[in-house]
Amino acid sequence: MAQAIAPVGEFRAKPRSYPRWIVNFLAVTTFLYGLVLSFTLPWTIQETLFSQESGLANRGPLAIAWGCALIVIGALILLRWITVQALAFYEHDRLRRNPSRDLIDAPFVSILVPAFNESETVIGALKSLVGLDYPNYEVIFVDDGSTDDTFVKAFPMAGQYANCILRVYTKPNGGKWSSLNFAYHKAKGDLLLCVDADSGLAGDALRVMVPRILEPGVVAVCGQVTIRNRHNFLTRLQAAEYLLGNGGMRMALSALGVVTVVPGPIGLYRREIMERIAQIPDTGPTATAHQGPGAVRGPLSGETFAEDFQLSLSALALGGRIVYEPRAYAYTKCPDDIATLMSQRYRWMRGTWQVYGIYLRTLRKLVKAEKKPMLLPVVMTVLYPLDIYLVPLLNFFFWGAIATSLILGEAMGFVIGWIGSVALLNIMTAMIYILEQDDDVSLAPLIPILDLYQSILVNSAWVIAGIDEARGTRMRWS
Repeated sequence: MAQAIAPVGEFRAKPRSYPRWIVNFLAVTTFLYGLVLSFTLPWTIQETLFSQESGLANRGPLAIAWGCALIVIGALILLRWITVQALAFYEHDRLRRNPSRDLIDAPFVSILVPAFNESETVIGALKSLVGLDYPNYEVIFVDDGSTDDTFVKAFPMAGQYANCILRVYTKPNGGKWSSLNFAYHKAKGDLLLCVDADSGLAGDALRVMVPRILEPGVVAVCGQVTIRNRHNFLTRLQAAEYLLGNGGMRMALSALGVVTVVPGPIGLYRREIMERIAQIPDTGPTATAHQGPGAVRGPLSGETFAEDFQLSLSALALGGRIVYEPRAYAYTKCPDDIATLMSQRYRWMRGTWQVYGIYLRTLRKLVKAEKKPMLLPVVMTVLYPLDIYLVPLLNFFFWGAIATSLILGEAMGFVIGWIGSVALLNIMTAMIYILEQDDDVSLAPLIPILDLYQSILVNSAWVIAGIDEARGTRMRWS
């Protein structure tokens, strides 16, 4: 597997060679342990909380309600884990047993690269793109009215390379969506790869992704987004977060062909689905963003702060399948301080809510118009409301209750034991994905801290985003 040489201090995946039975044994053991927890936890909670001597039954109706809620929450969390991980384990194993086939006639691919104030990363990103191990492609770089020297650094790199041509453009500032639309109109390929200017691709990324998009019904493929700047505790936490997110939920959705978010750093689309998406009318209250000197209309929309989510969800609504290819690496730079991280998650959350609103208003009607049996309505009706609205509240509730209990001097042995059991389950799960995704084993000890990181730090951005979304506060990519 061809990999780009990592700059000093940056992470790159290191493919391992090991017998399949090792990771399969770990997966089966982990899944069985999850099943045991799922069946015994509700009963154990019931026995502990409602005992005759010191149970909640002696403390009034509110205490009983709290105990019942704890049983239901714990059971639902583990049921969700069982469903997601069963699909993810199956799909990981299927892909590992089916290596990417060689391309006899490699279709022409256009790589679309939007950029705004990426002076520090633009040269490295473009070098990785023009050196890909793929015989037939072009790179279209679009500077979106940067106020630094992004364009000045990128322009001299334009020209013909061994396997591709690099074209560099600049335009008035309009937003990432606008820059991608500009590049889309300049592109010649029937396959379009959207990437970020602060990310670098592994050398074989296209060779791995193209065969997947040629599968029947597949209209888009997302690659594996991996954190490269793992130089402090916060960035390593994010690397662990990406590890579990990619390996679990994204892979599970891929098994069903309904990956809902193709991330900005690495997403391959068929042109034909882009053309169909471009015909979907503007719907949201921020559709006025499609006006102005920097606006360029196309398949990407400026209605929300999550144009990648809206694009992939639109492709699914039109009846296409979207899959995840974990062997195609994109190395991206994540926030390395709390303020920048909060700003990033703030944008992601507001964008997610906005796109979900568009799904309810418009895209859901497209799903019905397709008249095909699709899993998308189930995912968007059952999974998304829980994940984007209810789970953050439950996290605040859970950790707040634990803090209150500690302050009041309550006995916490059972709760601590439960947290430890679930932490062990998460570590075992992470080890599977570390092996499957060729990641760093040293991420495993960080897994127990992820719940606190997500429940307190990330969810704080959720609260701020919710307030601003309710107030209709405007925000720009730039």
